[in-house]
Amino acid sequence: MRKNIFICFSFVLFTFQYVTAQIISGKVWYDVNMEDFYEGGIKDGKATPELKRMFRMTADAAKNIQLELIFNKGQSIFQHQKGLSISDIDMLDDFVKSLASKGTYYTDLIEGIQLLQTSYDGKEYSVKSKIYKLDWTLTKEQKQIGRFLCYKAVLDKSIAGKNHKIIAWYAPKIPFSFGPVDYVGNLPGLILELIIPGTTYTASKIEIDPKKEVTIDWPKDIKTMTEEEYKKEGDKVKAQLDRGW
Repeated sequence: MRKNIFICFSFVLFTFQYVTAQIISGKVWYDVNMEDFYEGGIKDGKATPELKRMFRMTADAAKNIQLELIFNKGQSIFQHQKGLSISDIDMLDDFVKSLASKGTYYTDLIEGIQLLQTSYDGKEYSVKSKIYKLDWTLTKEQKQIGRFLCYKAVLDKSIAGKNHKIIAWYAPKIPFSFGPVDYVGNLPGLILELIIPGTTYTASKIEIDPKKEVTIDWPKDIKTMTEEEYKKEGDKVKAQLDRGW
């Protein structure tokens, strides 16, 4: 009996290892947690009751967000699930979604580029950027996310003039360097959990396909701008608003 159980277990393990080794495409759904955004907004004790209520509503609405990552061997697309409403207040809906993701991210690891399609002040923009090598520290710390064993990676990053620790849990069994938003192209496995200031993305559903490679419909015949040009455009719009235009 024990021998049969051992043979059965070995077969399942072999099948799993074979399938994961042959992954050529897949899809991951991420849930969003913004409790750190709420805690950060009220930690100094100066927030008014109305402001506390706003932070609370934001964190609660974020629980209804679901983002999806679709990938093949060389490309991916990361976006909000289309048509998903997260609150009864349109303005809050748009605000929280923008905090979770600035727009739709297209990644091409072969070309080493990422394209962000976003909107600002009612205008649509396509921002093209290079994928840069970041100084991640890979650790031996591990945990299970779904059926995948993940390892912890830590990145020291300056955001808005402050130093922060970014934490990623990546799955070597899914050997593609993709992840939420613009955290791509650096780790030896797909990121199934990402912790950045104010927001945590955690994979809630993972589908892999060992047989058929999905096609990523990369935008074509569009006008793109660099990150620097996009920032200048945003600064110009902000200056106009400050002057009351």
